[in-house]
Amino acid sequence: MEFDTKQKVLLAIYLEYQKDIPDMSSIKAETVGVDRKVFDIALDKLDNEQLVKGIKFSRGSQNEVLMAFIDTAKMTTKGLQYVETKLDIQPEKTGLEKVKEVSQKAATWGWNEAKDFAAKVLSELIQSQA
Repeated sequence: MEFDTKQKVLLAIYLEYQKDIPDMSSIKAETVGVDRKVFDIALDKLDNEQLVKGIKFSRGSQNEVLMAFIDTAKMTTKGLQYVETKLDIQPEKTGLEKVKEVSQKAATWGWNEAKDFAAKVLSELIQSQA
């Protein structure tokens, strides 16, 4: 399965969103394996398409994105539906089950950043439930 940068960023937000107390600031360009400028523009696109909300932007004189602040980002209903439809994830599953499924699928995609981030979120979810 192929993902563009915007979809990679959205998937990272989706995974973090599954935790009881998400820490969106843990999602960085390096987390997704892209350049910072590309990451910030992907966040602007996701915000514009209403797949996420709560992202703050610092903009230049031509309204170009200088920097994005993801700390207060949240998935929208539209964003959740998009990811779950694309990845064929049952919406009624628990957060833990969703992250496990993404982790397993990421291993078959060969996308190491997604696999690593999913494993980190999975570990944190398991610890929070202990």
